Amino acid sequence: MALLRARKATLQAAFDTTLAADELRRYQKYAKPGKPSAHIVQLRQKQAAARQASSLSRQSLIKAAAAFVREAGIEVPERVAIDEFIIHWIDANVPRDSGADATPS
Repeated sequence: MALLRARKATLQAAFDTTLAADELRRYQKYAKPGKPSAHIVQLRQKQAAARQASSLSRQSLIKAAAAFVREAGIEVPERVAIDEFIIHWIDANVPRDSGADATPS
């Protein structure tokens, strides 16, 4: 189902973004002032790519959620973002895989 794939991609992108930010923070803490090292520049590029992937996955989740809500005839409450609503709906109505890890892979 496209909605569940989009949700999984969103979770993976959020995990990757956090990982890249943590790694950058760790190395940037001890960096000398002045021109950043090639490694710091590479980590910044990795973080930017992870953020972009996160934005794209969120957009695909919104698109898939809109299609799913329309096809299923689910009423979305007013003043609630569709992605937030569908995330809570998935958590409440879709059974979890018993063999799956809590951490996305």
